[in-house]
Amino acid sequence: MLEIMRSHKFFSVFLLSVITGVIIVTFVFWGIGTQNQQVNSVLAEVEKEKITQEEYWRVFDNAERYYREQNKTEEEMKKLNLKDKVLNDLIDSKVLMIAANNMKIKVTEDELQQEIMNNPSFQKNGVFDKNVYLRTLELNRTTPAAYESSMMKELTLKKMQMLIGETAELSQDEIKVLEALQGEKTQLANAFLSIKRELLTKAYVEGLKRQMNIKINKDMIN
Repeated sequence: MLEIMRSHKFFSVFLLSVITGVIIVTFVFWGIGTQNQQVNSVLAEVEKEKITQEEYWRVFDNAERYYREQNKTEEEMKKLNLKDKVLNDLIDSKVLMIAANNMKIKVTEDELQQEIMNNPSFQKNGVFDKNVYLRTLELNRTTPAAYESSMMKELTLKKMQMLIGETAELSQDEIKVLEALQGEKTQLANAFLSIKRELLTKAYVEGLKRQMNIKINKDMIN
């Protein structure tokens, strides 16, 4: 039973870290501005891909705003170590995008269109409304071209993560842990698989990072 509780504790803690990562990765692509990145100071480089200060602070501000809206205390905000988390997630996203491009993983126009039309933020009375779409983008100080480009990247990353996660499966020991725990078995199994997929993705990214030329100037955000 002790081993089961340890496994359950690991499950809870890791799931929280997975959720945090997903939230921040989402911020990487929302609110992409139209400024010319060539004129911005470069914070980090992953091969030939650049992360500018402007890009970093935009993602950081969005992430910080989100957590403050969750009524996080100053102490809790410090524990999040948000500066490093945002930078690491931006780098990981660049690494995965490079891998996706090398593997010729593409998102079709139809897939992009469906993603946009199914977004409740762009709907009126449950149906996509172009005027709502354009007004929402304008309020977020971006354009359809910039937003759709960012969505193409986000969907490409999702495809890449799904491809990596397809190899994940539960071990016999994990199945035994699930059987010993109370609650909905299917939901727990899906949660465990989600964790394993995240672990596989993280391991894959870390392996790629060791093969790539990555330069970081952390003094620019300290």
